[in-house]
Amino acid sequence: MAKRLLDRMFSGRLLAVTNSGTAVGLFAFGDVLQQKLIEKRERIDWPRTSRMAAMGLLIGPLNHYWYAFLDRRWAGTTHRLVITKVLLDEVAYAPIGTSVFYIGMGTLEKKPLSESWAELREKFLPTYMVDWQFWPAVQLVNFYLVPTKYRVLVVNLATLCWNAFLSYMKHKPTGATESEAAAATQSSNVESAV
Repeated sequence: MAKRLLDRMFSGRLLAVTNSGTAVGLFAFGDVLQQKLIEKRERIDWPRTSRMAAMGLLIGPLNHYWYAFLDRRWAGTTHRLVITKVLLDEVAYAPIGTSVFYIGMGTLEKKPLSESWAELREKFLPTYMVDWQFWPAVQLVNFYLVPTKYRVLVVNLATLCWNAFLSYMKHKPTGATESEAAAATQSSNVESAV
C-alpha cells in the first residue's frame, strides 16, 4: 500500500504537487533549523518561517518544471549530458532562483521593491559563490544516479541544508560584515532570552 501511494505521488500530475509540497515543508524546516541550531533562538519566529514556506510554494513548482525541461531536452546520463545539465543549472537557473528568493522574500516582508533590489545586489554574489560550492556536487550525483521522477525530491532534500544557508543570508543584517552579523545574532539571542 505504501509503495502504491509513493508510486502515485511520484508520477503523473501528482508529481508537481509532491515536488511543490516537499519544497514548502523543507523551506520551512530549513528556517527552523537555522533559527534553533545556528541562531540558538529559544522561540521560533513563525511569521518568518511562514514566509520561507511561501517561498517553497513559489520555488517548488519552478524546480519541478526546470528539471523536467532539462531531462526532456538533455535526456540521458552520459558525462557530457550530465555536465551540460549541471552547468545550465548553475549558469541559467541558479541566478533566477536566487533572485526570486530575495525579491519574493522582500515582497512577503512588505518591503519596498527598491529595498529588495538593494538587498539582492548586496547578497547575490556571496550567495551565488556558495551555490557554486554546494550544488554542482549535489547535481552531479542527482543527474548521474537518480531516476528522473525523484530528482526534484533529491534537490528538495539537499535544499534543507541550502535553505538554512539562505535563511542565514536573508536574515543577516543588510550592510553587515560577518562579525557585525554574528554580533547582531548574538544580541537577538540575549534579548530573546530575557
